[in-house]
Amino acid sequence: MLEDFRLRVFTAVAEYGSFTESAHKLGISQPAVSQNIAELERLAGEPLLVRSRGNIALTDKGKLLLGYARKILYWYDRANAVVIDGTEKAPEPSIISLAPGKDIALTVLDGELTVKIL
Repeated sequence: MLEDFRLRVFTAVAEYGSFTESAHKLGISQPAVSQNIAELERLAGEPLLVRSRGNIALTDKGKLLLGYARKILYWYDRANAVVIDGTEKAPEPSIISLAPGKDIALTVLDGELTVKIL
């Protein structure tokens, strides 16, 4: 499977607000969650989460990373579906008729939108 599991752990902690619940949902131990978050924070050079009794909040850099992490995980999921699992095909273009004889084809591939006038 193609993936950076640390991003999966980080998004789970952001979503559930708990290391323990994230560990349960991901099927790993709570110390493994802590280790993955610590590694991401080490790479980021600063905390991504503010931990207080019974509460976890994202720092500004954590909020920034969460946006990227969700997009990266989306593309990992797509890549796994196409390359590893073979369950998805390359995207087919969407044809939009603007007027009689004026069609465009829209295709999204590798995050890039292409527009072709037909």
